[in-house]
Amino acid sequence: MHIDRRKFLKGSSLLVGSLILQGNKAIPLMGGADDLRKIRNSVGVFNEKGGTIGWYISNDTIIVIDSQFPDSAANFKDGLNSKSTNKINYLFNTHHHNDHTMGNIYLREFSENIIAHINCPRLQIKQNKGKENEQKIVTANMTFEDSLNITLPKEIISAKYFGNAHTSGDIAIHFENANIVHLGDLVFNNVYPYIDNKAEGSVKEWIKVLEKVEKHYDNDTIFIFGHAEKSESTTGNIKDVIKKRNYLEALYSHVNKQLKNGKTVQEIENLNTIPGFDGLIERWDGARKMNLRYTAEQLSK
Repeated sequence: MHIDRRKFLKGSSLLVGSLILQGNKAIPLMGGADDLRKIRNSVGVFNEKGGTIGWYISNDTIIVIDSQFPDSAANFKDGLNSKSTNKINYLFNTHHHNDHTMGNIYLREFSENIIAHINCPRLQIKQNKGKENEQKIVTANMTFEDSLNITLPKEIISAKYFGNAHTSGDIAIHFENANIVHLGDLVFNNVYPYIDNKAEGSVKEWIKVLEKVEKHYDNDTIFIFGHAEKSESTTGNIKDVIKKRNYLEALYSHVNKQLKNGKTVQEIENLNTIPGFDGLIERWDGARKMNLRYTAEQLSK
């Protein structure tokens, strides 16, 4: 296999913390183990709890995207073993949140390399600093800034960073021949997203990133999403990406208008309404109010 590195950096850290937190409340997980569901060609998904795991299996290579938690990562590996007992050549982390990276602890033993954006390890360490399992965290040993390409005998994997969005370290991973893209948490399908101000996320820039995603891929692309209202909805198409962009635009516009009308952050949060999008699923109590509050905090700075 051949790896093309652009602004490619190396670094490793052995540093598991808790779930993503909204205040003191943990975001509920998907719940219920799912088999390794094939999507197209040799690419599929696994849902149990936390962010959706993507996988590619061929005779000579295994690629895994995101790792959930140690227990669900072990269940995923059991399913993987029924298809291949080869080493995982590359484990990608789409971003640093624990429901996408804590499973690194378990999968590290079976993986040759862990790859992420350059900001991911830094944010992962920051997120878990002072937590009970801080010293157990496993971060990427390979990082990149803009893009990374891996050429395999039957597939080409291209990882790309489009800019600050959900966090400052979100990447998209494209299986070019299968035309499947894992977007991580750039899209929460049909649910209110988690907005992470502490991880340098930006609703304004998130909108721009999704615009870039729409232009970069095509109408035949199948997308894998980090979260959805049910496991079947963790895959979708460009219309789902556009729908999420439309939501973020509506959220941004609504909050900006309220601030200009003299409303405080607390008052905007208590409105608890986002015109046109009040019907999305709240995966945790107060998700909609959190979207309003954190967007208002970003815009009021």
